[in-house]
Amino acid sequence: MSSLTLKSLFKSSLTVASRSLTTTSHNNAWFFSKDKEKSSGHSTLLSKDQSVYEMVTDTVIPKEWDSYLQHKKKLVECASSNADIRGQLVGSWTIVTGDAAFKAFHLYKYEQGWTDIDTTRAAIKQDSDYQALHRAGLPDISEQFSELTKAFSFWPSPDQREGGNVYDIRTYSLKPGSMYDWSNYWARGIQYRSAVRPDVPYAGLFTQLGELHTIYHIWCYKSMADRKACREATWHYPEWNDVVANTVPLVKTMKTRILEPLDFSPTQ
Repeated sequence: MSSLTLKSLFKSSLTVASRSLTTTSHNNAWFFSKDKEKSSGHSTLLSKDQSVYEMVTDTVIPKEWDSYLQHKKKLVECASSNADIRGQLVGSWTIVTGDAAFKAFHLYKYEQGWTDIDTTRAAIKQDSDYQALHRAGLPDISEQFSELTKAFSFWPSPDQREGGNVYDIRTYSLKPGSMYDWSNYWARGIQYRSAVRPDVPYAGLFTQLGELHTIYHIWCYKSMADRKACREATWHYPEWNDVVANTVPLVKTMKTRILEPLDFSPTQ
């Protein structure tokens, strides 16, 4: 990709983020104001819109895996038939490598944010069919963990992809107080990743409830070989090295897992 095209990408991104643009003493433009960090919450300055995303991780008893998938699919169908259950299933995946086997990950979107979450909680309590299906599936799992997150404004919104993809979900635990620096560097970094191929970035999320100061970057690739090629191609941009060099010191822990979609996942 030409330098002119890359500059056009940056120009577009700067227009979106201009509401809080400042400059540092090194004349490097910041996408998010360091001054506003003192008076505004992360969800106000960094998030795309009012939507809230729920990430649910189910650890499944190995011998109950098939039963779990059947119950989960029925539960998703039941939820979709109740207009007051507002969580829209974005994607459902299972582990390929990087974590224990027999785990399932589900991403739900609440378009109207916390209002939709409150409406959903009340609706689930009143829906006897949903409750019966939920109870029937409980013996299949040994643990369930849920987090509520917001989407970064400089990432694309997760959409529906067609089959054959693998998803790389990278989890970063940041040092408290480093969220704005992280966001400023990654507002640039996402442009370099997108320049390699615009369909690679899938979702960028940060926690609101759960393990705080946690970032989730979800990337979509056509294959493991495609993942390797796209990641290597990003290093062709010299500025990418600056993004990596300045964000690594902000991280306490990180891990990456490769996922593949379940049959009933809206995104494949």
